[in-house]
Amino acid sequence: MSPKILIAGPLIFWFHSYDALYENRASVHIGKGSQDDTNDAKIWLEPEIEVARTGRVLRQRELRQALKIIEENQAYLLEQWNDFKGKGS
Repeated sequence: MSPKILIAGPLIFWFHSYDALYENRASVHIGKGSQDDTNDAKIWLEPEIEVARTGRVLRQRELRQALKIIEENQAYLLEQWNDFKGKGS
């Protein structure tokens, strides 16, 4: 299960269940219009915001917009990530 966490215009942000099971770093996936695990972008949320994969769906302008949205919502995204992984308070 890969729940949508945030929607901003055509951009959809979600967590991938594989990441929650097998990775120690929090990350969020971003797509445009749908959750496309094959072509999505992936952004690390910690220890700092960093592009893990640019994907094939987002244009550079959209990726910059997504990064700005992530920066503005980093605390919320990390809180949701911890809840998703079962590490929430």
